[in-house]
Amino acid sequence: MGDILGVLVDGQAQYEFDRDKPLPEGHSLRLEQMDRKMDAGIEAHGEFIANPDQDARTRFVATGLANALAQGNENLAMAMITWLGVRRPELKQVKIQPGELGMQVDLDYENPYQKPAPEAQVVQFNPTRH
Repeated sequence: MGDILGVLVDGQAQYEFDRDKPLPEGHSLRLEQMDRKMDAGIEAHGEFIANPDQDARTRFVATGLANALAQGNENLAMAMITWLGVRRPELKQVKIQPGELGMQVDLDYENPYQKPAPEAQVVQFNPTRH
C-alpha cells in the first residue's frame, strides 16, 4: 500500500487520498487558489487569524471538510481532502466524529491509515428458486 491519507467518519473509512498518484490536470491550480484565499486570513472558532500558519490552515481545511461532508457537498470535500493530502504529507488520518454539539475533527499524524478489509458478502443457495 502506498502513502494514503484516510478520512474516517464516525470510525468508518469514507475516503482515501493516494499520494503516490499524480494529481489530475488543473488540481494544482485549485490548491494554489485555496492557498491564496487563506493568505487573506481565515476565521476559526469565531476568531479571525490574519496570517494563518500551516497548522491553522490544516485545522481550517479539515473543519471545512467535515462541514462539506455533513452538507453532502462532495466536490468541496474532494478539494479539501486533496489540499490536506498534498499540503500535509505527514498527515495520516482525518477522523471526524459527529456529535450533538457539532463535528469533532482529529488530525492523526502518528498512526498510518489501514485500509479496512472488505466484508464478505453473505449468500445462500436456495434450490427451489430459479
